Amino acid sequence: MSKYIDKTTEDMRFSPIREFILNNLTEHQKDIVKTVIRKFGLSRQAVLRHMYVLIQGGRVTAHGKTKDRYYELNPIVNRTVTITITPKLEEDKIGRKYLFPHLSDFSSNLREICEYGFMEIVNNVISHSEGDQCTLKLNITAKNVHMYVHDNGVGIFRKIKEHFDLENQHHAILELSKGRLTTNPKTHIGDGIFSIIHLFDKVQINSGGLCWKYDISKGHQVVESGSDQGGTSVSINIATSSKNRLQNVFNKYSTEIKTSLFDRTEVPVILGKFDSENFMSRSQARRLSRNLEKFHEVCIDFKGIKLIGDSFADEIFRVFQNQHPDLKIDCINTNVQIENLVSGVKNNGNSYIS
Repeated sequence: MSKYIDKTTEDMRFSPIREFILNNLTEHQKDIVKTVIRKFGLSRQAVLRHMYVLIQGGRVTAHGKTKDRYYELNPIVNRTVTITITPKLEEDKIGRKYLFPHLSDFSSNLREICEYGFMEIVNNVISHSEGDQCTLKLNITAKNVHMYVHDNGVGIFRKIKEHFDLENQHHAILELSKGRLTTNPKTHIGDGIFSIIHLFDKVQINSGGLCWKYDISKGHQVVESGSDQGGTSVSINIATSSKNRLQNVFNKYSTEIKTSLFDRTEVPVILGKFDSENFMSRSQARRLSRNLEKFHEVCIDFKGIKLIGDSFADEIFRVFQNQHPDLKIDCINTNVQIENLVSGVKNNGNSYIS
């Protein structure tokens, strides 16, 4: 693989046109030639010569003829393995055997994110899944690194729900989204899932008939119906051109006041929403603020929320705040209604909001 990527990297270095093709082909399988013509002002024949180089180099496959022709990226790596889960299994050894060698020619920031995410997920499988089998899938193209891990255990959302005596698995997802949550605090911090959500471009966690999704291009998290194949599956994607860095995420969610990582969090309010209900009650607010006293700074994210009630706002921004006066609470993505309501609670209730 090393020689293959070296050759491709050299080709792309001297051809921004071929780099553009590789970066945009997935979204333009049927019209990539026209897309390149519009972008660079080339003739059709010139674009087809670039396509020919990529096809001959094994990076792209062409299907069909003339008007029906479409193209797709060829995977550099496409591998699936099944592993027996035992207490002696070590995630770094699995990574060195199945993943890390395939990342050697990519940027250092991409390698560190992929290595971190892979080991966090596999460690969770070993320590928490209670399963006996795990499937690992690795797919690398010129544009993306995609990792998939599935275990046949009890299911992450079910385990969190039962361990913390929550009402349902939706509430388990809300708790996981905050970070610093683990069923075994003696040996784990509980920030693995939280950090993965903020490191990768796309994340899907499927368990117990629910699918928790994050897509960086959409900028928010959602919970949808998912397949119930048993256990837990985690799918993570990152663009090979990503500029994200592991340390940047650590810094973003850690304050200078405390020495521990991840003492700052963001709470996506949308994850606490059921069907078409609005956030009106104090009980909803208490659910949202559960365990937030663990942090030094909290940012309440109202993206996708159009309306909240005064009791909901008062419970978080006055009652909970007064119970934890050292906790700094911010809010983002507020519309006029929410901003005015929060400001009113602040001004009239002696709460702290910045």
